[in-house]
Amino acid sequence: MKSVTTKAGVESMGPAALEERRGLRHDIVRRVLIEIFRGHLPPGTRLITQKLSKQLGISATPLREALVELEAIGMVEISHNRGAVAAPFGPEQLRGIYQVRRVLESEAARGAFGRIDRQMLETLREEFVAYARRRSKSAAWLRSAMEADGRLHSTIAAACGSPRLAREIDRYALLMQTISAAIGNRHHSQEDAVREHIAIIDALLSGTREDCGRAMAKHIDSTAKRVITVMFAGRE
Repeated sequence: MKSVTTKAGVESMGPAALEERRGLRHDIVRRVLIEIFRGHLPPGTRLITQKLSKQLGISATPLREALVELEAIGMVEISHNRGAVAAPFGPEQLRGIYQVRRVLESEAARGAFGRIDRQMLETLREEFVAYARRRSKSAAWLRSAMEADGRLHSTIAAACGSPRLAREIDRYALLMQTISAAIGNRHHSQEDAVREHIAIIDALLSGTREDCGRAMAKHIDSTAKRVITVMFAGRE
């Protein structure tokens, strides 16, 4: 891992090393989230770094960084007395996460109106229409549709005109991706999402700022309902 030394003598990482470390941290975040979703780390479980790093086969330092990132999105609670523990996670908490996401991404959609290259949007629309028309909804279809999903949301965030808003959205992106991967296409979740993404693109192409915000809010609300139904069936 390449590093450089600052004038103050403090070792710091170069861009490539920082990106590598970020990728490692995100991989650990994803793995811990999956353990939470599967019920292997129920609420209140103490996340002892040494024990968890051994269990997951990872080193302690990036695990600590991942736990801080998980705290920022409400999946882990960290205190001086108890250290890190798995936070309560159920329909109410997940609904709250999506409420925050709706506020952030609806505002991003409004801000991105008129800022995204039209050809890029038209190309994305054609891609989503092709997904909607495909009869076979295979695992490969699901992976490709989810990748297109991520590209659209990241494109909107990058074009929203507010770097801080984009960073806040990025905090939740990995959580959303992991949830999507966990539920797959059960109850036609991704099929519905594809249609909603087409509506968002249509608003960006020929609507108004408010149309963009409403289309995004509708998508996030619908996603929340689908996810809660799949993940917590019979538990509400």
